[in-house]
Amino acid sequence: MINVIYGEHSRQAELAGKTVAEAREMFASEFDLSDRAQANLNGQWVKKRLESETGLCDDDELYFEERSRRGLVMLGAFLLTLAITGGLFAYTATTSTVTIGVSAVSPDYASITANNSVVYNTANITGKTVGKINAGVMFDVTKNAQYTGDLEVIVSLANADDLVQEYSSWQIRLKFTDGTVNNGVDTENSTQVISLVNPTVSFAVDSGNLTVTRYIRCIGGSYKTLSSSIWAGQGYDPMIFAQVVQAGAH
Repeated sequence: MINVIYGEHSRQAELAGKTVAEAREMFASEFDLSDRAQANLNGQWVKKRLESETGLCDDDELYFEERSRRGLVMLGAFLLTLAITGGLFAYTATTSTVTIGVSAVSPDYASITANNSVVYNTANITGKTVGKINAGVMFDVTKNAQYTGDLEVIVSLANADDLVQEYSSWQIRLKFTDGTVNNGVDTENSTQVISLVNPTVSFAVDSGNLTVTRYIRCIGGSYKTLSSSIWAGQGYDPMIFAQVVQAGAH
């Protein structure tokens, strides 16, 4: 079975032996699939001219994504555990809920506060389970008014080495937005992807776009557990780490 995803659409289909181009044609009408959407197979982008040459195998994950800079992301979690840093000073906290307080040391370029509303159904999760990650805000970001330079917002998956013991795939799409879900305020209005194979992404931000609180927002994702997974939950909760640094500082 192949897991095919586009926006809010998700479906498993017997596509082994077919090509990416044939899969695009099959789901074009059902998913209202845009011709501009780029294919991503198991975390790797597929050029449009190579879709007719790229074959599909059982258990593949095929995403279609309209992207401005980098596209697709993947995530999964039983309980989402967050580690956060404000400015160049790191603060790490874990909790069985998603309520995390951060005490910043001045002077920070900006403050980051956990504001997690990303959830998905983990009831009856077992080995080889495919699931969807719902959209939601993950962090609030507010710039120090005394700092006038440009900034970079970096988001990372901190414990990918643990997650590979439970997941065959795990991915989430992220945007850095204002109060509107799809209105990106980074310099390229980009959609970034965190996954097991791509654990760190970044957003370049003009200082003028941080005069008020902005949001690191999950816009959706998916996961698939290994057939051997017993889903113990202990030690396999995704830890998402966010920080703000001065532009060009790393």
